[in-house]
Amino acid sequence: MVHADDNDGSRLLFPLVDVLCRVPTLTNLVGRNLVVRAMSAELRETLAVEEHPNTYGHLYSLAEVCQQSPERLSALVRIVSRFEQDSRTMVELRRVIAELTPLDLFPTSERARLFTLLAGVVVPDIADIYRVVAGETAPGLYGSTTYAGVFRVLETLNAGSDGVPRPMVFVEHIAARVRTELAIDLHRWNETQAESMDLMDELTAIRESLRPETAPPLAPPLGSPAYLVLLLRREGPAGDWFRLSHWRQLGGPEPWSPLHGTDEVGTLAEIKGHVATLIEKVEDDWAQYRPDIRIEFVLDYENLNLDVDQWPWENDPDLSVPMGCRYPVVVRSLERMVARKYHREWRQRWDEMAGQLGRDKGLAHTSTCRALSDSEQGLRELLSRFNRERALVSLVLSAPPRPESAGRDEIAAGVRSGVPLIVWHRRDCGTGEFTEVVESVLHGQDELHLLERVRMTRTTAFAEGPTRRHVGEALTILYDDPTRLVVPSQPGPPEGIAVG
Repeated sequence: MVHADDNDGSRLLFPLVDVLCRVPTLTNLVGRNLVVRAMSAELRETLAVEEHPNTYGHLYSLAEVCQQSPERLSALVRIVSRFEQDSRTMVELRRVIAELTPLDLFPTSERARLFTLLAGVVVPDIADIYRVVAGETAPGLYGSTTYAGVFRVLETLNAGSDGVPRPMVFVEHIAARVRTELAIDLHRWNETQAESMDLMDELTAIRESLRPETAPPLAPPLGSPAYLVLLLRREGPAGDWFRLSHWRQLGGPEPWSPLHGTDEVGTLAEIKGHVATLIEKVEDDWAQYRPDIRIEFVLDYENLNLDVDQWPWENDPDLSVPMGCRYPVVVRSLERMVARKYHREWRQRWDEMAGQLGRDKGLAHTSTCRALSDSEQGLRELLSRFNRERALVSLVLSAPPRPESAGRDEIAAGVRSGVPLIVWHRRDCGTGEFTEVVESVLHGQDELHLLERVRMTRTTAFAEGPTRRHVGEALTILYDDPTRLVVPSQPGPPEGIAVG
């Protein structure tokens, strides 16, 4: 909430309080409380107006609350005018409030575009940013606030000596603290405003002053990782519709704050088309940065055996190439992502796996567990081994994770034990060819990353064609990074709210 806690702000309240004291409706307690209730209903918020026994004190509190935002001042005029209509006092009230309400510096459409970009973005040090941008004598911030609220307060303040409006300086500070792709969009928004005001040189100077010597360039280095994360869930009572949610991030995984897109709902065939459209979009948007694009499907147990890596990467029926041949494509566990009780072991085993892959390219044979029995006793032995051997980081299933199968029980055991890497064949996990491919993928010592070996295996399968039924065309790998979550595991701040 924004408070006018400086002396100048307090002095500005007196003319407003004086005119409110002359409004007949506000001369008695019942009328004042009625106006406060009507404003709260219209604004859909509870106005914390102190009910002072003295009329002037009560109206001072009302004026203080209303001055915190132009929306409240406008609502005050609208509500009071319904009782007083066009009286002489109302004319005076409108004049005083007009002097207190700043003119909009930015078109409504541009303001909406900015707040859409910032929706869901959390910047922990927003109070410090506000104080730097606004100056020590500006109205203070208490508790949490919305970006729109901070933006509005900054609009009421004069620009600095460089002439750049303080809201634009605020946007530059936010851009310096968020992921690369969002920073690019925020800079573009600011540049559009600066060009219309002939302030590009001044804006550039501010941007340069906010870039520390050790900061990476705005554009990520060529070949940096980029992520398209797709969450797929069944929708509706019949279960034949799906909801597709997606997130994307250009640049490395740190800091992890992917951009959440619009959901799509449809049949599985329609969802495949939506996925291809999303891939085409990131290819178009990210082409100039030439990133290493990685595609991840977050799936529940029911859908883990979908052949998502064989879905086409583009909407071209004449030349359909599986996305798993073009990109590293993995699946991730939805159940584990939302259950924090499994995250400690998950992080421990992930760190162990990342260390092995960083040192040796492949995993140690002693860190891989192969499920061998489909009995209850076999499942007990598997769980016991995970409890005994904390260095186990990968699991090879004995069967596909279909409902009511040993594979389903095995993958549940691995997920709950924090195993970050699980491999299976979607039709048959018992063939010698599958065993050979797993050996090559998990334990190979060439220069390729493990996920790149998976991609090459799928490419070989595509080259040999469907009649050969190479094991690579039905090879699924669960590769689950606990540091890159897309589903909240606990309640967070409401969308559009920044934590001060």
